[in-house]
Amino acid sequence: MRIGVLTGGGDAPGLNPAVAGVVERATMCGYEVLGLKRGWEAISVRENASHIVELGPEIIREYSRLGGSKLQCSRTNPVSEKNDRTDIVKENMKKLGLDAIVAIGGEDTLGAASVLFERGIPVVGIPKTIDRDLYGTEYSLGYDTALNVICESAQRIAHSAESHQTIFFLEVMGRHAGWLALRGGEAAFADIILIPEYSFEVGQLKEVLREQLETSRSRGFDQIYKMIIVSEGAHIEGEEEIRKDTKLDEFGHYSLGGVGNYLKGLLEHDFRHTRYTALAYLQRGAQPTQKDRAMGRRFGHNAVEMIKNGDFGFYVGVQRARLVKVRLLEIRKSPSLVDVSKHYDTERLNVKQQWTDITE
Repeated sequence: MRIGVLTGGGDAPGLNPAVAGVVERATMCGYEVLGLKRGWEAISVRENASHIVELGPEIIREYSRLGGSKLQCSRTNPVSEKNDRTDIVKENMKKLGLDAIVAIGGEDTLGAASVLFERGIPVVGIPKTIDRDLYGTEYSLGYDTALNVICESAQRIAHSAESHQTIFFLEVMGRHAGWLALRGGEAAFADIILIPEYSFEVGQLKEVLREQLETSRSRGFDQIYKMIIVSEGAHIEGEEEIRKDTKLDEFGHYSLGGVGNYLKGLLEHDFRHTRYTALAYLQRGAQPTQKDRAMGRRFGHNAVEMIKNGDFGFYVGVQRARLVKVRLLEIRKSPSLVDVSKHYDTERLNVKQQWTDITE
């Protein structure tokens, strides 16, 4: 058995541990593993010698502790309507002697995998995205590390905000889903959290801020600062989304970013001190946490087991804290969004506070 493994889309902490997990389990089973560099690009171009690398047991220790992707990433779409490369993928599979592919990625990478499976390619998947917005799984690689980066960054920024008595906008990733902003902001005790799932009005944002500042002053606080965590995909009622540029990738996505800075500009006339920073790629480039390392390893092991059992067309997911097989076609139902009615307080523009009576 010869298995190819690739990492597609954006980088995320946990990719290298997942590759190490694939190699570890494959080695135990007596299988060979080829690394396919730059995602689907590796087997959707005819001249791909530079894209192929043999992966043996010696890489396990090295890969297990590293962030990013040693196999590199790209947003190549092998099943694009404008440039369908399914035939080239099949030719390369035959040329390289590959019996199966492990695709590690998010909605786009695994979405392409589902199409290729329907066209006869033996493929299994591992979920990866710091946004944690994939349908069918409660967890995806990179999410825990990104949350830790947000929480630590918010803590550092709070020191500066307190020193200068500012309203600080901290922009985090999250194109469609606000899980990073919501859970990161909750852990950081953010004063306001803005997520894509709820379109807010600037007037409401100003009113909530004024109320918070007045409450703080009435309670005698002489040092007043506010932390606002905002998803890059946060949507202002009646306005277009804020984009970095007008370029589209092969999956039809624009690059988002800058909504926090835009809001800072709108509020600085009403509030004396406002500042802004975006975490951007810092959320993706960190060393993986214990959870992302452990989950990457487990995902890798189970992906090989699925191949061993002939369970192609599935990806390894997490449901009710258990590893499960999820059909790849389910990934097309993504994104998995925040349920505003359950998790978000639309009046406070913050996480909905929940508690229960604790009994013996």
